Amino acid sequence: MKAPFLAALLALAANQACAQASGKLYLSRDSDDFRERIATLGYTGASGFGLKSGTSHYSSPGWDADGVLLAGTYRRDDEQRQIDASLGALHIDGRTRAVGGLEVLQKDVGWRSALGLSAERDIVNSERGIEDGLTYDSLALVGDHAFSDRFNVGVAAGVTWFSDDNHRPFLRTRWNLLLDDDWGLNGYLKTRHYHNSHPDRPAYYSPERLGEISLGLSARFRASSQLVVSAQADGGRQDTEDDSQDIWSYSLGLSAPRQSRVQWSVALQGTNTAAAGANASGAYRYTSLLAQLNVPF
Repeated sequence: MKAPFLAALLALAANQACAQASGKLYLSRDSDDFRERIATLGYTGASGFGLKSGTSHYSSPGWDADGVLLAGTYRRDDEQRQIDASLGALHIDGRTRAVGGLEVLQKDVGWRSALGLSAERDIVNSERGIEDGLTYDSLALVGDHAFSDRFNVGVAAGVTWFSDDNHRPFLRTRWNLLLDDDWGLNGYLKTRHYHNSHPDRPAYYSPERLGEISLGLSARFRASSQLVVSAQADGGRQDTEDDSQDIWSYSLGLSAPRQSRVQWSVALQGTNTAAAGANASGAYRYTSLLAQLNVPF
């Protein structure tokens, strides 16, 4: 939610005014040898409405599950507002679940601020979560305020409701300082806090309370006329009611310049912290690779 991220998001949306075809591949593996593969293809018309379909495969030693997705999509971008929405059905492990998401961003509400709403419904993507047919619904208010041309703060506050009767209020912040404009070099501090109403769920990581704080550096620069390089790394501390541990994350990405007609990107990410639906504890590691391609007509 830092300023360069919002700028990249809005620039990408601006390239979506015409019809386009898109493809996405997501691969992940964690230290418990739980693996995830999601591939989607989509089409978006000039009106903003479109369709996407995809397949998913989840596996761990001695277990696997396959899924099929079909969803309608809508994208809109103008001077004041950006909307990215999807709603569809995911059939996995013999069950069909409604899934979708909504991202609404009011780009300029005055006082150098942007405000938005984020909503998501998806499966709990762990072995136990898929076997038990668990889902979650998340709703958050997001905001970003630029205190100056170099310093801004982003906030997301909301609640995640899991279908096993657990709910999780959360608060995330990111404090960003631009250090060098030529290299897109930023220093940042990020925090995450939440608590679970029914902790220690067997299907996903759910301590009674969790707090995190990390410091990091990020950079984004044009390596050539056809290539943009981005990277970030951070480290910090995570505290729960039971223990405290060092945490870290990194990412390295390659992409086309924002002005390119055909947009593509590849990003490698790693962390030792658990996502909302992951089942993790102790010496946990998570690595993912995301590749995307958007081709306008």
